[in-house]
This record gives sequence, C-alpha cells and structure tokens, in this order.
Amino acid sequence: MTSTGTTPRADRSEGTPVRRTPPGTAATGSGTPPARRRRRRTGLTPYALSAPALLVLAGVLGYPLVKLVVLSFQRWGLAQIFNPDAEPSFAGLDNYRRIFSDRFFWTVLERTVLVAAAMVVLSMLVGVAVALLMQVVPAWCRWIMTFSLVLAWAVPHPVATEMFAWMTDYNYGVLNDLLGIPQHNWYLENTQGLAVATAVVVWGAVPLIAITVHAAHSQIPRELVDAARVDGASPVQVLRWVTLPLLRPILLMLAALSLIWDFQVFTQIWVLRQSNPTRDYFTLGIYAYAKAYYSHDYGYAAALAVVTVALLLGVMVAYLRQILRMGDSA
Repeated sequence: MTSTGTTPRADRSEGTPVRRTPPGTAATGSGTPPARRRRRRTGLTPYALSAPALLVLAGVLGYPLVKLVVLSFQRWGLAQIFNPDAEPSFAGLDNYRRIFSDRFFWTVLERTVLVAAAMVVLSMLVGVAVALLMQVVPAWCRWIMTFSLVLAWAVPHPVATEMFAWMTDYNYGVLNDLLGIPQHNWYLENTQGLAVATAVVVWGAVPLIAITVHAAHSQIPRELVDAARVDGASPVQVLRWVTLPLLRPILLMLAALSLIWDFQVFTQIWVLRQSNPTRDYFTLGIYAYAKAYYSHDYGYAAALAVVTVALLLGVMVAYLRQILRMGDSA
C-alpha cells in the first residue's frame, strides 16, 4: 500500500526519471508550449484585421501629407487658382531657403515655442493639482468635480474662446470689473493677449489631464503609501518619492500630447483676435495660414507646414515610445 504524496514503485523501478509537466501547462505530444503554438496559429491575422484601418489612415492622412510635401517644392499661387491648366513651376529648395533666411520666421518660431511651453507647464501643474485634490475630497465632491471637468471638456474650443473674449471685453468685460480696471484693452499688447489665449488653452486641457491622472493615481497600491507613512514620510515626501515616480509614464505621455496640441494652437488666438490677428500674434500655424490665404503663396505656406511637422517629429517619436513601453509593461 502506497502512502499519499509518494511516487509509486512502478515508476521508480524503471530506472528512468519521470517527466513531470510544469504547472499551468498541458502535456502535449509535441512538447511545444501553448503560447508559442498560439503565436504560430495567428500568423497574419492581426495584420489582416488592422489593414482596413491602416488603409483609411493612409488615405486620410498619408495622401494629404504627400501632397503637402510636393507642394512645398513648387511655386503655386494665384496663376494656378485662376487657371487650372497652369502647371506650377518647380522651386526646388527655394521655399525652404526663404524660410530659414526670413528673420520674421525665427521670431514666430520663438514665440510659438515660448507660448506652447507656458501652456504645457500650466496645464500639467493645474491638472495634476486638481487630480490630487480629487483624491482627498469626499465622494460626492469628487463626483461633482468629475462632472464639471467633463462638462468643461465637452465645450467646443470656439465657444470657450468666445466666453473668454466676453470676460475680457473692453467695455463689458467681467474681468475688468473684478480687477477694478474699467475699459482695459487686454489685446493692445501681445503679451497680455497671448496670456488670455494661454488661459483658454489651459482651461480646455485641464479636464483630460486631471481625469487621466486621477484614474492612474487610483491604481497605485495603497500598501506602498501606507508603508511610506509608517516609515515617517510626510505627505510631500510620499508625493515626491512614491506617487510621482509611479505616475511618471502617464505624466510624460500627457506632456507629450499637450506639447503636440499646443504647438499647433490656432483657434484660440484666431477667435480672440476676431479672425484678424496682427503680426505680433502670429504663431507657426497662423503664419502658414496667412501666407496661404492672405499672400496666396501656397508653396511657401506648405513649406512652413512641413517644417512644423518636422519640428514635432521628435515629440511624436518620444510619445510613441512611451506608449510602447506602457504596452509592454501592462
């Protein structure tokens, strides 16, 4: 009689070791792990399933981008608008030479970088602060905050910009009354006007950042925070050494997305300046639009757009790498 948990004598008498199947895997004649067999079985299925979406993206995004690059090497203006049979001449690199030799382009680029940086920094600071506040308020207050953030996020950009334009109106602006400076023109200097545009962008960006960071913060294991507090860490130290390092991938992703969006800011400045911004309000997007539809220099405008895309490629690559890392760690 054999006791429980021992190997039968029939197995031990053979003189050969008994092969045991690892836990969690099924014994098969081929000995191939199930995961490897599944990968072989899928084959080209993922690529076939994603092909329709890739074709749509190639048509919607790829074709216009190719046309834009081709147009940037051409002289395309009023002659081609009024005479469709007129072929545009090949300009080579002339449009790009004009861009990099134009002092105003460097002024616009500097302004675009500074404004985008201010928008990203303020959006991230306010968004993270709101997300941390949502962690400590009661449940009913958190629900009201979430509803308010989603409601603000749902407001279209032109509508939100018109609201800020009304609040900063020269004659009837609420902000002027609150600050005690009646009939103050916020757009006489581009510094104040761009500050208003920055406020509009931050107001629209905070909901996404706050809700995303709040959701990520909710996934942090409570044991880590409790252990840090038991060791004597203050709330600031817990935030610095526990919370922020764990939120780092999400924060980097949101910062990259915000930089891509804010570098192309157009609607807020355009609406605040009543569709006629002066040159001291030009960003790269507005400068390219003005060159195309005011000066009818479409080749130069296309080259400006290509330069803008090239400047954002580094940020896009960093964003995609962060997405892939998050997918690998999931």
